[in-house]
Amino acid sequence: MATDHALTAYEAVAADYDTIVEDPYLLRWVTFYRRLVERYGSGGTRLLDAGCGTGRGTLALRDRLGYTVTGCDLSPPMIEVARAKPEAAGVPFVVADLRDMPDLGSFDVVTCMGEPLSYLADGAELAAAFAGLGRQLADGGIVVFDMTTLGSFRRDYAVTRVVDRDGRFDVWRGGPVPVEPDTVVDVTHDYFARTGDDAWRRVSSRHLYRHHSDATVRRELAAAGLRLVAAHGVEGRKLTDSVDEDACRKILYVAARQSGGDAN
Repeated sequence: MATDHALTAYEAVAADYDTIVEDPYLLRWVTFYRRLVERYGSGGTRLLDAGCGTGRGTLALRDRLGYTVTGCDLSPPMIEVARAKPEAAGVPFVVADLRDMPDLGSFDVVTCMGEPLSYLADGAELAAAFAGLGRQLADGGIVVFDMTTLGSFRRDYAVTRVVDRDGRFDVWRGGPVPVEPDTVVDVTHDYFARTGDDAWRRVSSRHLYRHHSDATVRRELAAAGLRLVAAHGVEGRKLTDSVDEDACRKILYVAARQSGGDAN
């Protein structure tokens, strides 16, 4: 099994994660997921959110969809943060590795939102993750997940970016700029928060993000025994019916168990 760069990265930031990573677009992503679930789902109401981190997306999906939710993540400290939230009372949050998923139940929808799949090192790990997510599906269930495009890796990941947030600073340093699909971008994130007049606290983490191309995703879904139901692009605030590795920020996929019929 590959070195757990993701586990190391999130153990370093778990206690501060919800402060460090303020996602103003979370509800937009949840809205996109909701549209896909309502369009392609079976109508069931059991949802597993894989790679859930501190549970913010899991709880937002619960609140927007009205589903019974479960969350799982590789990082025990991130799961502990999720469990400790008052609004998470009664929600099962469990530790699980995407590459070797245990049997967590039978779900009508399995989601994997954000970056979890980008930490997988190669096509073999991606296929293992897809197979594990597929094993959680009830009859008629769907897996919904997103992938960062090559254009996004070039524009947003392989750059140096400094953000000043009322005396708190985020410094993102990424590279090299990916030329070919299915390559890795190495990102270092430093978070600085003032703790006194002349004192600062620094939290650092390193993230190895792999671009998984549309062609790779389609190939490894088939290798995992899943069929592609739909693929949609994200351009700005819009969910589109076409996918473009350069123009789109993300590609959202819907997959189901192989049961005959052609993939889109």
